[in-house]
Amino acid sequence: MRPDSPASRAFDETDIELLDALHANPRASFERLGPVLGISAVTAARRWQRLTESGRAWVSSVPGPHLALAGASVEIRAQPGRTLEVARALATVPQVMSVYATDGAFDLQALVITDTVTSLSHLLLEQLPGISGIATAQSHVCLEWYSGTRWRLGAIDTTQQRSVTDGPGDRPPSVGGRLAFRNRTLDPADRALFLALQYDGRARYRDLAAQLGMTEQQVRRRLDALVRRGVLGFRTDFTRSEGGWPTEYALRISVPRHALADVGSEIGRWPQTRICAATTGPANLLLMAQVHHTSDLTGLFDRIRSGTPEAEVLDHRLVLRAVKSWGRLLDEYGHADGVVPVDPWAS
Repeated sequence: MRPDSPASRAFDETDIELLDALHANPRASFERLGPVLGISAVTAARRWQRLTESGRAWVSSVPGPHLALAGASVEIRAQPGRTLEVARALATVPQVMSVYATDGAFDLQALVITDTVTSLSHLLLEQLPGISGIATAQSHVCLEWYSGTRWRLGAIDTTQQRSVTDGPGDRPPSVGGRLAFRNRTLDPADRALFLALQYDGRARYRDLAAQLGMTEQQVRRRLDALVRRGVLGFRTDFTRSEGGWPTEYALRISVPRHALADVGSEIGRWPQTRICAATTGPANLLLMAQVHHTSDLTGLFDRIRSGTPEAEVLDHRLVLRAVKSWGRLLDEYGHADGVVPVDPWAS
């Protein structure tokens, strides 16, 4: 076995517990994480450093539930033989959150985000079509987001979860199962902080202060205020193929309008759900689901049908490779090997 092969660097049980604790509270200190997991703070820090340096785990800033945004899902057919070329070009666009190569009628699915509908229109009608190698594309504007970013792996119990999230500022604003009204914006200094935290969501206050030309107290107060206002949050990611979740599907579901909010809110809480959003078009619910095995798709279908008999899955595609995942550029094994920060305000 090669020393750098994926199998030689798989997560062990303590790694998974550390990741699950950081899903619950992405910026929890190692002094707090260690005792909860039964290890020392130094051991927790060393493990996290090993995971991040190998590109197998990372923490990023994300928009909070009240930040004004506009988004869309874009399905792209590439010219023959140019799928990965197009995917990598898309990944360099700062408004592109994620890029997936899939099977099915389209070669790629990209998720994009901007600050206004006007900016979104420019991106979809002018900027993205100019990328060389795209044969055809169609977009579906996201109308409402039902999914969150603090997923659970089931590796730590509820007592441990509470132990890492029982402090002030540990929990994101409560918005129920549905997205709160997005009507708040960021000033230039807040945007700079948001983008800096894309590289390392666990960055120390003093490092952020040096980078942004602020004092540590200014950074701390500004960050805390952004989280309280519901315009900034954090997410923990990892190489899912090595963490027991190697398979991802993209499903487009048709749900009666009267049931859409309830169905979306319910699916958004499922442990398999990574993205759940209401969109335009006949298939008005987008679901990105992570599962343990390809055969688990049947269980997803059954759960969707049992919850809402009127719902119909109109399209489902297997993700063959994630090229970009919320700003992280990924190699063929799903390891992070670069960052193109997600910037909704990019011109």
